Amino acid sequence: MPRYGPLILHVDVDAFFASVEQLLIPALRNRPVIVGSGCIASCSYEARRFGLRAGMPLRRAMQLCPSAVMLRGQYQIYRCFAEHIWQVCRRYATGLETYLDEAYGDATGSGDLYSTTPLMLGRRLQQDVRDEVRLPVSVGLGANRMLAKIASSHGKPGGAVWIRPGQEEAFLDTMPVRSLPGVGHKTADVLNDMSIKTVRDLRALSRKSLRTIFGRRGEVLYERCRGRDVQATRPAAAPKTISRETTFRRPTDDPAKIHGMLHYLLERAMRAARQIGLLAGAVELTVRYDDWKQYDARRTLGEPTDDDGEVFHAAVALFRRLHHRRVALRHIGIVLSNFCAKGSRATLFDTDARARRDELYGTIDTIRDRWGHAAVVTGRSIELLGRIQQNDYGFVLRTPCLTK
Repeated sequence: MPRYGPLILHVDVDAFFASVEQLLIPALRNRPVIVGSGCIASCSYEARRFGLRAGMPLRRAMQLCPSAVMLRGQYQIYRCFAEHIWQVCRRYATGLETYLDEAYGDATGSGDLYSTTPLMLGRRLQQDVRDEVRLPVSVGLGANRMLAKIASSHGKPGGAVWIRPGQEEAFLDTMPVRSLPGVGHKTADVLNDMSIKTVRDLRALSRKSLRTIFGRRGEVLYERCRGRDVQATRPAAAPKTISRETTFRRPTDDPAKIHGMLHYLLERAMRAARQIGLLAGAVELTVRYDDWKQYDARRTLGEPTDDDGEVFHAAVALFRRLHHRRVALRHIGIVLSNFCAKGSRATLFDTDARARRDELYGTIDTIRDRWGHAAVVTGRSIELLGRIQQNDYGFVLRTPCLTK
């Protein structure tokens, strides 16, 4: 048994996009840098001192920080830097689960392997990334994913934090209750109305009280405020939703471009569902107009499916309900939900046509897995050809929406 028990590692690249730009362009170092178009996708810590944050409209950002340097971003380059960082992380952790700017891994026993403590292991990883990739990362280590994530957030920017076994509650005590995963704005408001502001305050509530107030989520909060990540003790579960969204580079009312983007986002989401063997039972559409008014609608499908065409037909019907104003669209998003496993669908009435369709999607997905999503352009996504630049990953959108 390793000396320190289970050890999960979380690595977060600090101000990722902005840090890459400051590395590539030395003149930008120590200056406020914004990456994004329309809204902030990433900003340097120099910019954050002025109150800038991800998701803020660029117009507002420039009012707060007129000296900021704005860049559109080079997402294919950012992916290359990310892959190099994850290569370093794999020396210290197994089963690495990566996203665009963060990763989780199992580092159990790695301290023994390198004859060091988990904290020194995290610092060693940081130094290797700094030496080889020249980017700053924050590292968190703990007995589960939740603790590792909280630890890395606590250490940002550029810190390495280890929550020692047996010290979980003491570490969490003074943290704002909003720091716990699962505590959003609405939940935090309810707790604040009860004068519960810290994790220690939350721990004073009984399991029964939390269940009465929040239902099943109350059970989760009861465990998490004690440093226990309840999801870590369960079998791997299917995601509740799969979403893809983007903001247009310029607001548009072009039906061909809008329908092309809707199909493109939907096929990206459906491909993700097929990769983990899921059928979608519902689809939700969100549109945001140029005056920032937002509308959404949801439809339950007749039966769960992994057919792009069937879900697109439902999404178009939702779009016709929502697109009722003579104002250009700024943003569009798609959400799949009500999943079930593909093998659980009844096959009594499966037809040769369905089998051929499954084979077609399987072939297309295999080609894209090997050569990139842009290797095959299907359906109404063809409307985007010549309108939006492509790379191997697909159409180059203004925000990194496909990393969710």
